[in-house]
Amino acid sequence: MITLIRNFTLPLLAALLLLGSCRKPDYKFGNLDTPAKPALAITIAGKDAGHPDGDGSGKISLVVTSGNAFNYKVDFGDGTPPALSTGNTFAHGYPHTGTKQFTITVIASGKAGISSTTSQTISIFRAYQPDPALVSMLTGNGTKKWRVDKDAPGHLGVSSADVYFPAWWAAGPNEKDGLGIYDDIYTFTSTNNQFTHTTNNDIFGKKEYLVDFDPTLTGSDDYTLKGPAAASYTETFGYDGDGTKEYITFSKKGHLGMYLGVHKYQVLERSDTKMSLRCLQAPGAWYVKIIAIP
Repeated sequence: MITLIRNFTLPLLAALLLLGSCRKPDYKFGNLDTPAKPALAITIAGKDAGHPDGDGSGKISLVVTSGNAFNYKVDFGDGTPPALSTGNTFAHGYPHTGTKQFTITVIASGKAGISSTTSQTISIFRAYQPDPALVSMLTGNGTKKWRVDKDAPGHLGVSSADVYFPAWWAAGPNEKDGLGIYDDIYTFTSTNNQFTHTTNNDIFGKKEYLVDFDPTLTGSDDYTLKGPAAASYTETFGYDGDGTKEYITFSKKGHLGMYLGVHKYQVLERSDTKMSLRCLQAPGAWYVKIIAIP
């Protein structure tokens, strides 16, 4: 009898074990709570009352808060690939130049891919970062002096604004000799972006714009301002541009060549010893060529 019970029990236990092994696993996500709408804390580097769009670095930091979120996808709105992270802090640098608005979009994801989204628009300033080769060429990474390339054809000129060579008039070699332009020296210093214009007490330009130096002037046409009003001066210079253009800028009265009331010059050609530039002023574009001197 004992042998019979043992023979019956063993097959029964095997059947029960087989039955248990055929049961489907019980997969559960638990509560599928939707992540809370992300709250964005955006800090623009250097932003204050005097710099509402930041310090010019173009950098921001971002902290995202969203209950029930496991990971985050951040699109900074500038065309760069979105950032993906399980952490909730991000840093980003914008590549643009100038002041622009960007919309930051954040997707917070939780269990089973359930997500919530929010967006916020910011205005941010990024100062132009000049090509180091331009800085080196202009300043010698220290101090470098330049003058008008008076012996070169077209060292001064003018054209319509839509062309990039002096189509209307191009000065011949030494054509403006004795008018107070060829003895000017332009000194660029990299430290603190300092510019010194040695005038030898005469400045050549358009009379209607030379009122910036001597408010008593009246009338128009070419004119050589002489005396204390045309004394040498020192101020700051800077750089501007985008992906295809670069400019040299001046803070107050700084200029190159004829004085036309303009303080922003586009660099058309440059080398270690020569530069060709233009500025915009009625009736079109004005040109100047300068050359490095010892």
